[in-house]
Amino acid sequence: MTDPFIHDDAVYVLGALSEPERRAFEAHLATCPDCRARVAEVSPLPRLLAGLPEEAFRPVDEPVPETALPGLLRAVGRERRRRRGLLVTLGGLAAACVIALTVVVAWPSQHSAGPTPQAMSALVANPVHATAALRDVGWGTEIRLVCHYDEGYGSGFDYALQIVDKNGGTHPAGTWRLTPGKVTTFTGGTALPRSQIASVQITLPSGTPILQLKV
Repeated sequence: MTDPFIHDDAVYVLGALSEPERRAFEAHLATCPDCRARVAEVSPLPRLLAGLPEEAFRPVDEPVPETALPGLLRAVGRERRRRRGLLVTLGGLAAACVIALTVVVAWPSQHSAGPTPQAMSALVANPVHATAALRDVGWGTEIRLVCHYDEGYGSGFDYALQIVDKNGGTHPAGTWRLTPGKVTTFTGGTALPRSQIASVQITLPSGTPILQLKV
């Protein structure tokens, strides 16, 4: 049986149905997926017509070509394809933004936590305890020490950070003073990349190593 509403989709979208006709068509839409699809297909019609110049609505002497409506419907189809492509593109961009946002949010969290500090091993008996954390940076390797000097060993002493490369060479990386009973954080560094570092040492001013972390 032929659908009696088969030609009402465009008229409905343009608002040209009478009130009883509109109610009947909307009731029919609830049960007819084909009509719903046609309404969706021609839904851009009002916006396309609104974009036409005023001259397009003036009376003309020539009869309207039979191809006018098909042409308009083709324009509607192009518009729907454009919108569909735009939605796909926007969806891709949104997904990319979500991924980028995830990376941007996650990286500072990892970066702010920094590399995991590792306990340095004592090479000789001494009152100093320390952890070292190495981090690759643009200029080489940054080294962060957290040191504690046991109480009961007199006043504070000066200590030095020394880097030993894989060829056995040593590289000074700064000095600091420890105060008994207090935690001291010291950040030094070397131009050597971490891949070329064999160990990190804390030394006495004389150069004698007392703590070491093998890399």
